[in-house]
Amino acid sequence: MPLTDLVRYLNARSQGHTPALQPPAPFFAQQGKVLAHFANLQLGSLFLPIVETATGQVHGHAARLQAFSLNGRAALEPHAVFVLPSDDAEFIYLDRLVRTLHALNYLTHQVRGNLLLTVHPRHVLSVPADHGLAFEELLRPCGLIPEQITLELDIDGIEAKAHLEQAVANYKQRGYRIAIHRFGRVNLDYEQLARLEPCIVRLDPSLLESPQQLEAATRRIQALGALTLIEGVDTKALRQGAQASSIDLLQAHAPLRRLIRGENEADPATPAPWQPTCLPFQQLDAA
Repeated sequence: MPLTDLVRYLNARSQGHTPALQPPAPFFAQQGKVLAHFANLQLGSLFLPIVETATGQVHGHAARLQAFSLNGRAALEPHAVFVLPSDDAEFIYLDRLVRTLHALNYLTHQVRGNLLLTVHPRHVLSVPADHGLAFEELLRPCGLIPEQITLELDIDGIEAKAHLEQAVANYKQRGYRIAIHRFGRVNLDYEQLARLEPCIVRLDPSLLESPQQLEAATRRIQALGALTLIEGVDTKALRQGAQASSIDLLQAHAPLRRLIRGENEADPATPAPWQPTCLPFQQLDAA
């Protein structure tokens, strides 16, 4: 289905289901991309590459929200958008809207793979049961299935552990993979990790300050069958730390073109011609 048809279809589905602060047709296509409106904001998608350290190949992408004011086009911090909903129903709508926006834009991304989408802790807690069902119904018209999606959860923000474990079970039953967000930020709860059985564990940056602690955490997590992920492939220190600790995945802080052979280093403002294959991990240039 062409992108414009998908946008029309999803806008038609939203009729009668949007909060009062929302326009009846939240999605619109512009120059080959999909944007969304929410509370006088324009929302877009940014995809940050996740690279396999062993091969240098692109494992997938983590979707990040971009937000701009409709008046003056001022950029907003993405987390500020999630302060706007006034009740749980509006929050669930926004969280699902953002993930649907990312899914639509990923359809036209040049290099695809496993797509990591963040699920806010409030969304997990606000949905009483059947987690992932409504999002699956939005994904399938886009040509995506849950097996292509990894949902990243911030478990530190959820004190209702039984509800969290039931939500994770619901997501897995529908085929979604699970990632844990910034593990080690509050504590190193390996017992809870064992119960949740995630596919990916994103390590908190604080763990990088101690090579011994990082190595121990990496071994424990990999023993549970999960891949370890850290951010910042464009910094030399993180690459060296990843190599020393056998980190599985690295996420960039920049779009894919900064990691691709052929970028004009003399003029960083000049985009490089796109190439389909990443450089080997060891050859990535330090920022």
